[in-house]
Amino acid sequence: MVRGAMELPLWSWLTEPLAMDFANTIRRRGMVDHDYLRTGADLASWSVAEAPQVPRVSARAAQARLEEIRAVRDDVRAILHATVDGAPLPARAVARVNARSRGVPVVGQLGRRAGEHRSVPARRASAIDELLARVCAATIELVGAGGPDAVRFCDAPSCGDFFAPDRSNQVWCDESCGTRARVARHAAHARRG
Repeated sequence: MVRGAMELPLWSWLTEPLAMDFANTIRRRGMVDHDYLRTGADLASWSVAEAPQVPRVSARAAQARLEEIRAVRDDVRAILHATVDGAPLPARAVARVNARSRGVPVVGQLGRRAGEHRSVPARRASAIDELLARVCAATIELVGAGGPDAVRFCDAPSCGDFFAPDRSNQVWCDESCGTRARVARHAAHARRG
């Protein structure tokens, strides 16, 4: 299949830690946010793109719990935004993320040889519950261990993604976003002038 020059495969931007990739299921076109978790099939395809960090989920199961899934995503986004802003973490979002992580704890298990390990849920859980627990645990780890310097927000037009910075003064997630932001700023200045 031939794609247009500007058409990217769905989920092509997923390269960040799990918590950020989940939050980044809301993306910008121009300066308008768009939700990429519109259907259960969207979450099912996201789970495939994020394997093996999360289990694969069925579109049917995801559709049945889509509002709950989006609510967890919104809590993760609120926590990441507060982290970026250096603000206190939102208490209700933190309480819900902590509770979900406690509900299905993910624990490390050794393999048959040194250097082999995997993470598994401590108790039986549906694929959706395990996915959400893994996202919540990843959020706790990222924000709890990494602190405010572990998360940035790219405010460039057509981005709006959270990212893990490679350097302390990094403002945009990549050079193309920096270029778009500078061009937009220049155009706005020219319109005013």
